[in-house]
Amino acid sequence: MSKMVRKGWKWLSVIAVGCILFSGAHVGISHAGPVNVAAGKSFTTSGTVSGNPAFITDGDKNTANYVDVTQNTQWVQFDLGSSVSLNQVKIWHYFGDGRTYHDVIVRLSNVSDFSSSVTTVFNNDLNNSIGFGVGSDAEYAETSAGKTINFATTSARYVRLYSNGSTSNGYNHYVEVEIWGTAQPQTMFDDFSYSGSSDSLLGTHQWTVRTGSGGPGPAGVSWLANNITFVTDPANSSNKLMRLKVNTNGTGASTNQAEIFTPEKYFEGTYAARVKFTDSPTVGTDGDEVNQTFFTISTLRYDNDPLYSEMDFEYLPNGGWGITSSAMTNTTWYTYSNNPPKDDFVETDHMGSYAGWHTLVVTAASGVVNYYVDGTLTATASGKYYPRTKMAIDFNHWFLSDGLMSQSGTRTYAEDVDWVYHAKGVAMSTSAVNAAVANYRAQNIKFTDNVTSN
Repeated sequence: MSKMVRKGWKWLSVIAVGCILFSGAHVGISHAGPVNVAAGKSFTTSGTVSGNPAFITDGDKNTANYVDVTQNTQWVQFDLGSSVSLNQVKIWHYFGDGRTYHDVIVRLSNVSDFSSSVTTVFNNDLNNSIGFGVGSDAEYAETSAGKTINFATTSARYVRLYSNGSTSNGYNHYVEVEIWGTAQPQTMFDDFSYSGSSDSLLGTHQWTVRTGSGGPGPAGVSWLANNITFVTDPANSSNKLMRLKVNTNGTGASTNQAEIFTPEKYFEGTYAARVKFTDSPTVGTDGDEVNQTFFTISTLRYDNDPLYSEMDFEYLPNGGWGITSSAMTNTTWYTYSNNPPKDDFVETDHMGSYAGWHTLVVTAASGVVNYYVDGTLTATASGKYYPRTKMAIDFNHWFLSDGLMSQSGTRTYAEDVDWVYHAKGVAMSTSAVNAAVANYRAQNIKFTDNVTSN
C-alpha cells in the first residue's frame, strides 16, 4: 500500500504553535573553538577576600588590580555552571616584583567539594605540605605573561586553584584567572521527571500535551492528556519514564491516542532519545497496526510547502503502509499535499522487531541527515530532503487509520521514553550523546534548555 495521504494527519496536532522560518539554505554547522569559560565568573574561597572580587575574571591584567586572599594555604574555586571540556588554565598572581608563589596546585572536578572525580593538572608543592602528593612541576617567578598550564582535554565543572603565600609574604594574590575549553553547544535535555500530564512544569518547559480529536488515526479518534503518564522506572527506582499509551475497542470512536511536542525552535544539530518500543499490547489481543514514534516536524503552511521539514523514527510492531512485518522506518520529508494527495519523502525500512530499549539519534549537519539506532547508521538523506526550517520535537503513539482489527475488546499499547536531548549546530555520535546524558544525571540535572530560536 502506498504511503500517499499519510501526511494529512500529522501536523494537525501542532499547527497552532505557529511557524518560524529560515531563508532556505542550511546554516553552517558550528565548529567548537577555544573559549575562556571563566570570563566574568565569580568564585568561592577557603579564605577571606580583600579587594574587588570581580578583578579575578574581568580581563584586566594590570598587576595593581588584584584580589587578596588570606595567609597560608588557601584556594579559590570556579563553578562553570556545567561540565565543560577544558584544556588550559592561565593564572596571573601579583607579578609587580617578580615574586614566586608556593604550592601552586590546579585541580578539576565534577563534584563541588572535590571529594571525588578529581584531576590534578599542575602541582609544584615540592614537599607535600598540602597533602596531595609531591608535585612534579617547578616553582616559577611571576611575570606579566602569567602562567599557562596546558593539559589533556578533561571534562569538569569545577576548577580549584591553591597557593601558600609567596617569597614576599604569606598572602595569596590573584590578578586574573582564565580557564580555557571547548565552546559548548546550546542544548536541551529532559529526563521526564514529572508528576503527570497536568504538571505545570511541562508547560514551563515548553511541552504541549495534545488533547481533542482529529488525525492521525481512525476516523473519530481522540487524544487524551491522561494517556501521557510518568512512571517509575522498574530498572531504577530513582528514575522516571514518560509513557505514551493508546487504547482501542476496534472502532474509531473507541480509540484514544497520545502525543506531546515542543515549539518549533530546533533546526540543525543532534536529536536523541532513549525509547522503549513494544511489540505486544499490555491489555488485549495483539494485531492492530500501531505507530510508535520519535521525530521532528514543522508546520505545513500550504500544500507542497517547499520549506516543510521532518525527520522520523517510526516503529510499526505489526506492520502497516504495505509492510507486513515489524519494521523500523526512517523517513525524511521534503513536502506533501493534502489536495490532491501527494507525498515527497525518502525512506529506509528495517524489517524485524525493535522491541525493547533503543537509543535513537538523528543528526542534521552540513547538508546530510543521518539516522542511528544504538550507534549503528540506519539511514541517510540529503539534497532537497535536508531540513529547511525550524522544527518541533515530537513523540506520538497512534493507530494507523486503516489498521484496526475488526474484533471488539479493549487493546492497550505503550511506548516509554527515558530522556530526550538536542545539541544545536553540532553532529554528535551516540557515545557522545550518552556521555552528555550521563553527565547531566551525575549532576542531578532533570531539565535544561538554553537553545535559542535564532
